[in-house]
Amino acid sequence: MKNLLEIKDVLNTYKSKDSGIKVLSRYHNWFPLKPSKKLSGIVGDLMGDGHLQGDPRWRIDYTSKSNEELERFNQEIFTIFGIKGKIRKCTTNNYNTKNLGINNSVLSRTFSMIGVPVGSKVLKDFKIPNWILKDRELFSRFMNRLFSCEGTVDTKNRYIELQMHKSSELINEGFEFFYTIKNYLWRYYKIRTIDPFLGGLSLRKDGIITKGIKLKIRRHDSVKKFQKYIGFEDPIKKIKLQKIIESF
Repeated sequence: MKNLLEIKDVLNTYKSKDSGIKVLSRYHNWFPLKPSKKLSGIVGDLMGDGHLQGDPRWRIDYTSKSNEELERFNQEIFTIFGIKGKIRKCTTNNYNTKNLGINNSVLSRTFSMIGVPVGSKVLKDFKIPNWILKDRELFSRFMNRLFSCEGTVDTKNRYIELQMHKSSELINEGFEFFYTIKNYLWRYYKIRTIDPFLGGLSLRKDGIITKGIKLKIRRHDSVKKFQKYIGFEDPIKKIKLQKIIESF
């Protein structure tokens, strides 16, 4: 596969080349950065339960209620980049979640250059990176992680659902993102979904109203193909998915 990044590409993100050269001198072993299933999965995580913060303090955060899930993400990062973050309890919400934070500007800049959106995802127009879309296996891993973060399984009505929120001004861009998922699920695995549609409204702390965009997989054959080609890593969702298949 073609390399994703050379070290000079990241260097070009620094205003001061001398400063960039000094910082990057410790990370030559990362480059050239090559596509991989593990890297594709991390991008899916960051588009799901993760957050990439940009200037002036580049940082990566990943949020979950599960210590095991946070450690899994931590190990994925470590395997490729040799860096680990720290887990702390979230104090900004009442959902009993914890946060894995990684304060490394080079790593954060690297992810921004391979397609991870910087800042609040509901306020950003972003797409699935082409390097992931072009490869069946990379897309499968990306979707596994995105569904594990943002997907739900309804055992009563027997369907799988993916939902993500967008600000009102970016609804069209959100639909484009979901139609890309719909089209590639069909292209690679013949998984049929219903057309994306709007869900409920949500009011952010800053007063911005967002709308949920949803995608559902309902057909028995498509649910089975989802289990075979995409699946869940989340243990509870994995069990629910199996229950759906056994109930058809």
